[in-house]
Amino acid sequence: MLLNRFKLVGLPCLVLLCCTLPHLEQGDFRRDTGRYAAVGLFMWTGGQLGVPYLNPETPYFNKPPLATAIHGLFLKTFGVRVAVARVPSILAALGVVILSVLTVRLLASRAEATVSGLVLASTYEFFRRTREISLDFWQLFFVMMAVYLVAKSLKQRRSAGLLLAGVPIGLALLCKPLVALGVLPVLALWAVLVGQRRAAVWLLTGTVAVAVVVAAPWHLYMWSLFGPAFTARYFGHEVLSRVQGKLTTMPFWYFPATLFRNYWPWMLAVAWAVRERWWRSGRLLRPPLRDVALLGCVWVGCVLLMLSFFPDKKVNYGLPLYPMLSWVASAGLCRLPWRGLRTWYARGFAGLAPVTAALLVLLSLLPIRFQAPPSEDWQALFRWLREERIPLDSLNHHNLDADSICYYYLKAGVFPKPFVPGPGPGPDAGRLVLTTHDPNSDPRAVPALFVAGELAVVSSTNMAPRKLGAD
Repeated sequence: MLLNRFKLVGLPCLVLLCCTLPHLEQGDFRRDTGRYAAVGLFMWTGGQLGVPYLNPETPYFNKPPLATAIHGLFLKTFGVRVAVARVPSILAALGVVILSVLTVRLLASRAEATVSGLVLASTYEFFRRTREISLDFWQLFFVMMAVYLVAKSLKQRRSAGLLLAGVPIGLALLCKPLVALGVLPVLALWAVLVGQRRAAVWLLTGTVAVAVVVAAPWHLYMWSLFGPAFTARYFGHEVLSRVQGKLTTMPFWYFPATLFRNYWPWMLAVAWAVRERWWRSGRLLRPPLRDVALLGCVWVGCVLLMLSFFPDKKVNYGLPLYPMLSWVASAGLCRLPWRGLRTWYARGFAGLAPVTAALLVLLSLLPIRFQAPPSEDWQALFRWLREERIPLDSLNHHNLDADSICYYYLKAGVFPKPFVPGPGPGPDAGRLVLTTHDPNSDPRAVPALFVAGELAVVSSTNMAPRKLGAD
């Protein structure tokens, strides 16, 4: 049984690795990846496990700690390198593929399960997220674990699995605020469609209760430490402000348009499945619990509506669409009127494994540039610090954004200390301060010891209480 399951998921996992592993070391700690890496690493090295800090002075209330702690543990154990930071994202993606394939196998044929995994693993908008620290990937991993448990419970008509599904939903709530609760009404709709209304009630009551029990202790602990400051930021800014569209707003059709632009060539397979299921009656009709085209379309339709009505839209929010889109695509691909394709399915996709493995090796050896190299400005800064023999822990910072401070921490191993210039000489006179530099400013405004792009190092003695280069 275990060997059969390994064979079932082996090909999709190999395809995913082929898409993710080549030149994994390219790129750098940019934007969210740098911030989440620093938050997670500091939990294990200088902060408090489970309590996110953006730097030693600033608690990070924006996100729960589970996903960042996982990445931080890898960085602490294997070294602070961008490839190491990406490994947990790849593991989460592999978990999503495996759980999706196993769920389809519960409901449909072995060929459909394998094809769905191959489609998912080779979907660009899915696998490209492994090149960053993605909280959405870990959230999706736990959601798919819940989907598998619910599908198995519906098939066996047992309620215990429905309650157990609350555990991964609770863990998903520890990756991103509240989002995972939105999938439970969709799973309840599945239960109604397959004629198990009692299971729908369990999902909307017992499963929710278990999820809250799993996720609540961390939230209560953070409230006990920080009180209203935590709740105002976490629920007010991160949840309510997004719901109200105060952070970003995109048009209602943003996600449908994104799918139409990016989900190729699999959009053709989805269209074929829809045609066969609803316009050629009887071709894909099965008992509801085995109708992966129906269940997949219901999931995609519901999640797409929720995402579209939510004013704050980013492309990574659409990750939960892709596993179930692969279900629908597999239903179409397995019913294409091509005898050779069906024979290939029956022969276990003969030849695909060696071809994929050879492609993985080839892509890894060829000098292909998938991502931009690290910032020349930051590299120049660290070269200058080494050449001048300036201790990395001696720098202060002024007017740097959070991502820059986190980047310095990841590269130097220490956070630069905050510096607030004031009138007249003070106890911090003569300190070196890393700050921002306007290339168009008068270079005489504040004499700089080092300048590269928008980075500059100045002596605090020369700093007025204003931004470098300001009039």
